[in-house]
Amino acid sequence: MAKESFLKKIFSSKPLSYLLFLLLFFVIVSLGREINRQASFRKELGRLQKETSSLESENEKLFNELEKIKTDYFKEQAARTKLGLQQPGEKIIVIVPPEGWEGKEIKANYFYEKISNFKSWWQNFFSLKEKE
Repeated sequence: MAKESFLKKIFSSKPLSYLLFLLLFFVIVSLGREINRQASFRKELGRLQKETSSLESENEKLFNELEKIKTDYFKEQAARTKLGLQQPGEKIIVIVPPEGWEGKEIKANYFYEKISNFKSWWQNFFSLKEKE
C-alpha cells in the first residue's frame, strides 16, 4: 500500500501534471507540423505529376512532329516552298500583279474573261504544251 500511495502521490503532483501537459502540447504541435508538411508534399506531388503528364504529352507531340519532318514528303514540300525548287519536268507558274496594283483588291474576273473553271484549266495545261 505504501508503494501505491507513493505512485498516487507522484502522479497527482502538480509539477508532474504540468510537465505531462507540456509534453502533450509539444507532441500535438509536432504532430500538427508533420501533418501540415505531408499535406504540402502531397499537394506539390500532385502539381508535379500534372506538370509531368503535360510535359510528356508535349514531348509526344514534338516527337510526332519530328517524325513527320523526317519524311521525304515533308522535305520535298520544304524544298518547294522555302527554297523554290522543283522536280525535273515541272513548270512553275508565277502570277504577277498588273501595274498600278499597289496593294488594292483585285477581283478574280479582272484578268480573265468569264469562262468555266474546267475550260480555264484545260487552256492552262494544254496551251502550255502547244507552245513548247
